[in-house]
Amino acid sequence: MQITLLNENLTISASDLLNATLRTDLVPVPVSLEFTVQDTEQLSAALVLDAQLSIGDFGVMLNIIKVAPLKTQLVKNGRRIGGIACVAIPVGCNRLIQAANNAVILEQTSFNSAYRACGAKIGLGSDLPLPEFICLKGSLPTQRIALYMQQEAAVIGYQNKKICALKIDALFKQEAKQKIDPSAVTWIHSDRLANIEKASYVSVDDDGSTVLGEDTTSDQKIIQRARLSSRQLKNLNKVLIQRGTIMRPLMTDLNAGDLINIDSKNYVIVTAAHLINTGSLGGASAMASKFWIASL
Repeated sequence: MQITLLNENLTISASDLLNATLRTDLVPVPVSLEFTVQDTEQLSAALVLDAQLSIGDFGVMLNIIKVAPLKTQLVKNGRRIGGIACVAIPVGCNRLIQAANNAVILEQTSFNSAYRACGAKIGLGSDLPLPEFICLKGSLPTQRIALYMQQEAAVIGYQNKKICALKIDALFKQEAKQKIDPSAVTWIHSDRLANIEKASYVSVDDDGSTVLGEDTTSDQKIIQRARLSSRQLKNLNKVLIQRGTIMRPLMTDLNAGDLINIDSKNYVIVTAAHLINTGSLGGASAMASKFWIASL
């Protein structure tokens, strides 16, 4: 995993990189990188807040939002031995993880417009219509975007080197990228856990007496949402339920939103974590990917 600090035109060497985890999810900020390097004078000066970096040919530029020094009691050549732990997210997404400074109220809009109105400085690679969007001052934009994504049965993911708004149904209509043997999956078999992730949604029509929403299901929670149409209530019932996890050798070409085929059945990857542990300070090295898979 080649990490290049763009401001300094500096590539972090394998001897300085201790570990790195590149993660993709189906969430409003779908890419993140957590990494730790050795504390050298050069890296200490380069790894600062808002410093920009890239990851090989992954195609996304990130900026650092957290820097934490990791000090030890050992001293070498007059300098304390330690590390620097950093977290980075895509450039232009910083405002989405901070409380909104002003209210955003949009009607007959799109997710791209809502994304940018909340402070994002990048546009979505693919867009979806949105009847309304409200994010009041002091609210966290990522939570509000996630709420409206759920109402539209959609997710935000990273595909074709761009952040995109995607319908959940469309995820299962794409071609499977990989076939995996069932023995490679750690399956989750629990009706109770599945019921926790699902819910029955109801609302009241404008006449004040008609209850909207499908019949509630036994053992599932019931949530009342105001001012929602029958279409939105139906969308809320479309949920990706985690079915298992997969550990594989490093496979950075598979990421959240991709479809895989297991025993003639398709599953979507909801989270992908690619780990590199160089073992520069001792211990075993590792290069692996872990995938959390789900069905509709």
